[in-house]
Amino acid sequence: MPMTGLAEKGGIKFFSSPLLERAPGAVHGFLTRTGGASSPPFSSLNFSSRVGDDPGRVRQNREAFSRAFGIPGEKIFTPVQVHGESVFVLEGGGIKEAPEADAVLTAQKGVAIGVLTADCLPVLLLDPVKGAAGAVHAGRMGTALGISGKAVGEMRTRFGSSPRDIVAAIGPHIGPCCYSVGTEVYREFERGLGVEPDFFVERDGMLYLDLAMANVEALVSAGLHESGIETAGPCTSCRSDIFFSYRKEKETGRQLSFIMLA
Repeated sequence: MPMTGLAEKGGIKFFSSPLLERAPGAVHGFLTRTGGASSPPFSSLNFSSRVGDDPGRVRQNREAFSRAFGIPGEKIFTPVQVHGESVFVLEGGGIKEAPEADAVLTAQKGVAIGVLTADCLPVLLLDPVKGAAGAVHAGRMGTALGISGKAVGEMRTRFGSSPRDIVAAIGPHIGPCCYSVGTEVYREFERGLGVEPDFFVERDGMLYLDLAMANVEALVSAGLHESGIETAGPCTSCRSDIFFSYRKEKETGRQLSFIMLA
C-alpha cells in the first residue's frame, strides 16, 4: 500500500501512512527536507544538531514544526542515535538528557516521539488497542541487529501489546536502486540470520541492500501481520531534492519521522 502524496502544514511538507491514518488515536508524519531555515548543505528543514548546522537554525526548524503541528517544543522527543539496538521507553517525568538509543516507545499521550534519518529507514509503530507507539531508526547496522523486531518485543513486555494489533509504517529511505554494499555486508546478515538473506539484489556485478524487505521480514518474524505493514515512499537518494541523503550528499541534514498518541 503506497504512502499518500505530499501534504503540507505551515509550510512543512510531509508524507503520511494510510494504515496509521485509519488506526485511531495517533498523529504522525514522515517529514521532508523542505520548509525550514537552514542554509546549504543543510537546507532547509534539518532537525539534527550533530551534523554541523547552526544550532540557532536547528531551533528555528524545530519551532516551525512545533507551530505547524501544534506540538509544544518540550513535547518533542528524539534520542541520540548510535546505529545500535537499544530501545528506550519514554515514561512519566522529565528527561533532562536524551539517551543513546535507536528506538523509542511510549504510552504517553501528547508527546511526539521520533527519529532522524538521511537514507536510514524510519519505522513508526502503533498499537491502537493498548495505546502505545514507537519510532525506530533502522539503518544497515540496526537492521542487522534486528532493531525493528526488538522494538516490537519491548512493546509486548512493557505494554502488553499483541503483535497482531500493531501496525507499522516504513517511511522514505534509500532503496535497493541506490544502496550498493560490499560482500562483507551480505556475510554480516548471513551470520546474524543463520540463513542466506533474500533481501539483497545483484545487479551488474554489484550487491544492493533492500532495507525495507529486511525490516518487513523482521517485523513479520516478531508477529505482525504482513497486511499490517506498509512499505512505501520515494528513495531518499533518488529524491534528494525533497529528502536528505547522506549517501548522495555526504554533508547534509536529517529529516524527522514522528508519531504522537492523541
